[in-house]
Amino acid sequence: MDTLEVNRNGDMPADVPSGSHLQEYLTVLLRGKWVILASLFLVTAATALFTFKTKPVYEAASLVLIDMKGKGGSLPFFDFTGSGTFNKITNELEILKSRSMAEAVSRELLKQERIDGSLSPIIPILQQVVDDVPQSNLDSLPAITYRLLKIVAFAPIRESDIIRITAKSNDPGEAALIANTYTRVYTERNLNASRTRSRAVREFLQDQLQSKKSLLDSAEFTLQGYMKFSGMVSLDGESDKVVKQLSALEATRDGIEVEIRSRSKSLNSYREELVKQEPNVAKMLGESSDAYIKILQEKLGALEVQRDVVIAQNPGLAGQTLYSDKLKEIDSQIASLRKNLQGRTKTFLKGIGPGEGSGSVGSAAFIAQVKQKIIEQEIELASLAARKRALGAVIGEYEGQFNKIPEKSIELAKLQRARLSNEKLYLLVEEKFNEAAINEKSEFGYVDIVDPAVVPVLPVSPNVRVNLMLGALIGLALGVALVLLRSYLDVRIRTPEDLKRFGYVPLVAINQMNEDLQQSEVNGNGSGQKEFNHHLVTHFNPLSPLAEAYRRLRTNVLYAQLDAPLKSFLVTSANPAEGKSTTVANLAIAFAQAEKKVLLVDTDMR
Repeated sequence: MDTLEVNRNGDMPADVPSGSHLQEYLTVLLRGKWVILASLFLVTAATALFTFKTKPVYEAASLVLIDMKGKGGSLPFFDFTGSGTFNKITNELEILKSRSMAEAVSRELLKQERIDGSLSPIIPILQQVVDDVPQSNLDSLPAITYRLLKIVAFAPIRESDIIRITAKSNDPGEAALIANTYTRVYTERNLNASRTRSRAVREFLQDQLQSKKSLLDSAEFTLQGYMKFSGMVSLDGESDKVVKQLSALEATRDGIEVEIRSRSKSLNSYREELVKQEPNVAKMLGESSDAYIKILQEKLGALEVQRDVVIAQNPGLAGQTLYSDKLKEIDSQIASLRKNLQGRTKTFLKGIGPGEGSGSVGSAAFIAQVKQKIIEQEIELASLAARKRALGAVIGEYEGQFNKIPEKSIELAKLQRARLSNEKLYLLVEEKFNEAAINEKSEFGYVDIVDPAVVPVLPVSPNVRVNLMLGALIGLALGVALVLLRSYLDVRIRTPEDLKRFGYVPLVAINQMNEDLQQSEVNGNGSGQKEFNHHLVTHFNPLSPLAEAYRRLRTNVLYAQLDAPLKSFLVTSANPAEGKSTTVANLAIAFAQAEKKVLLVDTDMR
């Protein structure tokens, strides 16, 4: 396409930017279609090669439930802030992420050594790696722990108390094994931690049971020896009644003492935990008190002692109306006082609040829980102490009756009193020991396995479809960017729009005349001889679109400068064979057809 352009002002063209047009961009992109296709193919091929050469990564996940309400154990029953559940989940996540947990899992994997049975391969994470090549020997525990921390992730599921344990590996069996081992070790650790205090109480009661059994055996042996030596085998009715009542009350008092020592052991363990987090806090809590709670405890202890005395004084009246009514009245008063004590205790705990920990949110929640447990244990210990004091006063009264037993029977009474007291105390400790053993065995922690990990079938990485689509998009974008950059840096003129971008005004656009020339050469001039050059379409084919384009060029040139009509002009171009002679010859014919005098000069300035 030959183009004649004129700057109307006769000056150098101004660099006037114009708005981008969709058609122009489409033209540029079509012109660089091979660059775009090449970029698309190369980048997609490189992505496919990388994808298929990358080792697949498999992911296995297990789910565990942190049951905040289903288990008692070490969880608080008051939650002042409403954030206890969130804090507990945070604590458990930190436990799962800890190095000690990873080391425990590494030890379990080293014990198993193989994925599934003796014939299966060694667990890949256990193998020593030299220059990225796995060896047949096992690696050290720190190295395995380090790798384990990198491939295992933990995340809470939103709006639930469930934690997802996820393991990644190039071996699907290893991924499932690691996730399930983590889950198993975590639940076992939680179970052991939950049973720690129950186990401590059970072991204490077990020692007490053996001690009381020795005392009972010794008392029975001494009593039998005295009865054989003295010939006395029984006491009179009144003395026997006093001995049984006194021994029952003493057994109850000693049982309270055992319970006080058991609760004190638990209290000390709570205080030790608290001191590790906040020094001197346990002492401050120990000094906190409530006078009304102490009064309620004293009254409650007195009523419980009164009930014990009624039972001890009337062992043979069980089932009688008067006896039952009196016990019901005492139980009703005890229940009322217990209700008041619980309400006051709850108010007292709320007044103290969870405290202000200096650590993280999870640490503050843990400290608040321990503080609540300490206060609960102290209140229970105060109640037991009040009951013990009231019981001691009653026992003192019975001591006076015991001392009135005839002198000849006093030694036998003392021995029978010691045997009955030790027997009742032994039965009481045995009962508490059985309860503690049952509590320990029934403590299952607060972590439940919701869904164990299964061996994955499909890898999660690399995703062939996504990678290829992403590679194709990147290749396409890169190709388009290269074409647009090349077009931006290219200063060549190809279309009239290119001239407009540089501030020039095209007068007319003349299409290439190849098809018209071929048609004219075939037709000739009627005799089959070529007498004239068929490029002169304005003369030989004046009705053709090309001839009309030259006439339009003539009109535009005439009206280019109305104030000073053009009388001469020059047609030139930068390179040879670009259509200068054809254009000037047809333009001269067009001027001649308009009855203008024309002088056509063909010159070679070089």
